[in-house]
This record gives sequence, C-alpha cells and structure tokens, in this order.
Amino acid sequence: MKSELEGFLMERVYKHYRVARMSNKAKRFMADLFNAYTSDPRQLPFEYQEWVQQAGLHQAVCDYIAGMTDRYAQDDYKRLFDPFERV
Repeated sequence: MKSELEGFLMERVYKHYRVARMSNKAKRFMADLFNAYTSDPRQLPFEYQEWVQQAGLHQAVCDYIAGMTDRYAQDDYKRLFDPFERV
C-alpha cells in the first residue's frame, strides 16, 4: 500500500511537468540573485557589505538571500533586473 502511494505521488506529483518547470524557475531565480550580488557587492545593503568583510562574500550573500521572504525576493529581483522598476 505504502509503495503504491509513493509510486503514485512520484509519477503524478513529484515528476509532473509543472513541478519541474517551477523548480527550474526557482533555481534560475535564486542563481540570478546570487550572481547579481556576488558580481557587485555594492548592491547589498550596508550592513551586509560590512558582513562581507567578516564572513566572506559568498557567505554574506547567502545569508542575505536566506533572510528574504518570498515577496521581498521577488521585489528585489525586479529592482535588480527590471529596467523600469524604481530602485
């Protein structure tokens, strides 16, 4: 019974094409944020620019992104990449 349910969920939910699309979009979204901040740390808020000196660039960027809510990350993405979005 359990293995049947697991098989059903794997085929119908976890491997569903829409789930794969969303997963890939999320990976690209997070990679874009990470790359934007690591390529130019001056875009980070001042307290995280200071944290770069203590923790290192990659750790500071990871900490900044990890502390974002979903909505804030979406808004921040727009501020970074949408040329018509107010900074």
